[in-house]
Amino acid sequence: MIGMGYVGLPAAIMFGKAGHTVHGVDINTALVNSINKGEIGAEEPGLRDALAEALANDRLSVSETPSAADVFVIAVPTPINDDHSPDLSYVVNACRSITESLAAGNLVVIESTIPPGVTVNTVAPVLEESGLKAGGDFSLAYCPERVLPGNVMAEIVGNDRIIGGIDSESTNRAAELYRSFVTGTLHESDATTAEMVKLAENTYRDVNIALANTIANISESVGVSAWDVVEMANKHPRVDLLKPGPGVGGHCIPVDPWFLVAADETSSGLIQSARSVNDGQPSLIARMALTVADGVASPRIAILGAAYKPGVSDARDSPTAHLVRVLSEADAQVTVHDPQVKSFTPSLTENVVDAVTDADVIVVMVAHPEYDVLDPARLASHMRARSVIDTSNILDRDVWTGAGFDFHRYAEPN
Repeated sequence: MIGMGYVGLPAAIMFGKAGHTVHGVDINTALVNSINKGEIGAEEPGLRDALAEALANDRLSVSETPSAADVFVIAVPTPINDDHSPDLSYVVNACRSITESLAAGNLVVIESTIPPGVTVNTVAPVLEESGLKAGGDFSLAYCPERVLPGNVMAEIVGNDRIIGGIDSESTNRAAELYRSFVTGTLHESDATTAEMVKLAENTYRDVNIALANTIANISESVGVSAWDVVEMANKHPRVDLLKPGPGVGGHCIPVDPWFLVAADETSSGLIQSARSVNDGQPSLIARMALTVADGVASPRIAILGAAYKPGVSDARDSPTAHLVRVLSEADAQVTVHDPQVKSFTPSLTENVVDAVTDADVIVVMVAHPEYDVLDPARLASHMRARSVIDTSNILDRDVWTGAGFDFHRYAEPN
């Protein structure tokens, strides 16, 4: 298993639990050492115990160097460059790292999210630097992960999987491998179709979030509550609008749509527009916060929530990171609190009271359950001014105004 991150480690554990002997590989020395000690930073339910079991049963070992194997599974990151083009360097380097160990009869599976055509046009030629022929000497398939952070250990087993090989034998062999632990249905196809399926899934979510945010912004401009609009529109039997929010973050949804743009820029106008809408939401919230604090030089703004979504400790590409940058550029003084995130820039404030002390505005960016039960009266006594912005419709307006707050909710007339 090449890559021992949030996808690779759970997959390695599950392969081991199914009876395979797994050797994990990662270039991060600290991560390798931590995993071998049974120590992980991710707060993924069930992962720590499953790792301990895999190590105790000698089903998993981890190092920085690949070794000979029957199957190689590659699950490394595929970020985007500053110009939104795909950065395939991690995938290419991972493939190149196994060429000396690759042998006739092996199976190679790519789990990393990649643009359509990469398995056939990029991965196969790199692996063939070994002197072996893809589809002849070794099998090659694509099988993307479909897990939700916070429920990975259940979904990696129970979710359906799409498996596409470069030929029928590759597809069959990959399906047999995953059938060893996946209880969901395995849908067999070709590699490029499987690549498109993964990208279509996450782009679908991004475009629908952008639609909700667009409706929210229009609703606010015409003086009605977007929350009421969404709720009542969803009474229609064929309408299922998502709720609007302050932006889209994480490792998948803000990234994967750009892979489709790279594949066909001319046909992807809708996808590009959706990305623009969702990427613009944190700036919209920043303008809202600065407007609420109007007249205050260098306003002090306390942001509650750094994770990219509620209930997780993952802050990768979170809307809050964008919000902090925009506010800082506007000379605002910013503090950030999150009950679940361990590391963030700027450094997180340990408790809510300290975060809001001497603040002019509170911005609730993430609908963590801990923020549902905040005591506004207690917070108000520590603040310089009393304004709050609810970006996710989780606060009770009457309770907060009763505590003396100037209450604002995104996508709702004040």
